[in-house]
Amino acid sequence: MPDWEIFGRRKWEDSLEHVGTIHAPDHETALMLARETHFRHAEGVEYAVVKREHLHRMQDPTMLDHTVDMSYRMNSGYTGFREKREQARAAAAARGRGHLRERPVPGAPNRSRPSRTSGESEE
Repeated sequence: MPDWEIFGRRKWEDSLEHVGTIHAPDHETALMLARETHFRHAEGVEYAVVKREHLHRMQDPTMLDHTVDMSYRMNSGYTGFREKREQARAAAAARGRGHLRERPVPGAPNRSRPSRTSGESEE
């Protein structure tokens, strides 16, 4: 008896998801068994069955390997960021560029300009 993969969706907006496997002699029996085993309590709005032999599997798992470094797309690519930032700041200070570290905070008063007196007008 062939194996059948069952796909179903809980709401019409959802995509079909794999929900299980059954053994049945033909597709009509597979649909009936799928309804009875996975959808008898109205858990979904649609289901489908596909013979396992009709699924195409990837033969070469190395196709998933990345040929270029894509660590910047993952959280693990940002490890050691604090240390790298401190090293860059120390190198900038050693070159006399440490003042670049103090940047204005958005929304905070700018401390690099002298404050206005009450007699000056804004242009």
